[in-house]
Amino acid sequence: MNLWSMEALSANDRFTPIYFRIQESIRRRIVGGEFAVGDRLPSETELARDFRTTRVTVRHALSRLVYDGLILRQTGRGTFVADRTSIVSRIDTLQCHSFEQQVALRGKVVSYGAISFKLVEAPSDVALRLSAPAGGKLYRLDRQRKIEDRIVGVEIRYIPSVYGGQVTQQMLERESAHDFLREIVHDPLPVIEVTMTAINASKWLAGRLQVKAGSALMVRDNVFRDSHGRIVQCGKSYFPGDLQMEYILGKSPGNIAGD
Repeated sequence: MNLWSMEALSANDRFTPIYFRIQESIRRRIVGGEFAVGDRLPSETELARDFRTTRVTVRHALSRLVYDGLILRQTGRGTFVADRTSIVSRIDTLQCHSFEQQVALRGKVVSYGAISFKLVEAPSDVALRLSAPAGGKLYRLDRQRKIEDRIVGVEIRYIPSVYGGQVTQQMLERESAHDFLREIVHDPLPVIEVTMTAINASKWLAGRLQVKAGSALMVRDNVFRDSHGRIVQCGKSYFPGDLQMEYILGKSPGNIAGD
């Protein structure tokens, strides 16, 4: 029995999606140096066999690693470890801080406006990410974030209907998505995957953020996962380019000292 088969069996937790186990197994091997830049990974057929799943599930798992820039897929040749100067993988934090929590650490409060929350047909890329059926329904949240009188962001999130149906108007008006989803799912949501990019503001985004069209914006693409690795929401937040953002990963020194 090879290492892939052993890991597939040892990680046989019915609450952890197989595609997520495949992703994390490959990610660990790349970060740990078992697979070097340019190395060819096992084929879809081999991974499907070792993890006792389908090639469709394997393909879904690999698509995220391609998106993260860890691997490259070449038609007719296979899948290879990407050439990167550094690899950014999930950081095992002891506590995840939302944007609202970061703002609170500076003595400010985030409020919300122009709120839209409705059931919509899932866009194809979002459906794939959430493992939702094509043409299925998801809840779409669109709202502005404000600090004092300034609009500091717009968030657009997609939430599975099983959770979105429990979101109340009070939650939308007063709570961060991380907080109200944590209440609904009854889970601390310990993992937030974040990808930061920059774009120029479209006319629509410029209007929502009250900036000039073409202005630089920061885009934070994020995914919340529960303790079992299941995705409970995905979406993007848009911020003006002059906004300074800081993230705290893990516990602060003060908290560590108190352990």
